[in-house]
Amino acid sequence: MGTVRCAEEGREAGREEGREEGREAGREEGEQLGLEKGKLAGKVQMLEELLGDSVSTDQELVDLGLATLAARLAELQQRLRDRPA
Repeated sequence: MGTVRCAEEGREAGREEGREEGREAGREEGEQLGLEKGKLAGKVQMLEELLGDSVSTDQELVDLGLATLAARLAELQQRLRDRPA
């Protein structure tokens, strides 16, 4: 009976360790995504300001997906390049 109990405790400890590693990996991935979105959002806001557009709020931009933010940035960059000198 003691062997079975030790095996069960070992499996549970392993599961908990796996869950903790998963949480840590998720946090790191979330931090990386947040950093990337923040950099894109800042560039979008700067270009909006330079182009005379109303500047999006941080929350408006953070709520967008990474692909949408990147597309918005590309559009604003193109508008800046295309404007008359």
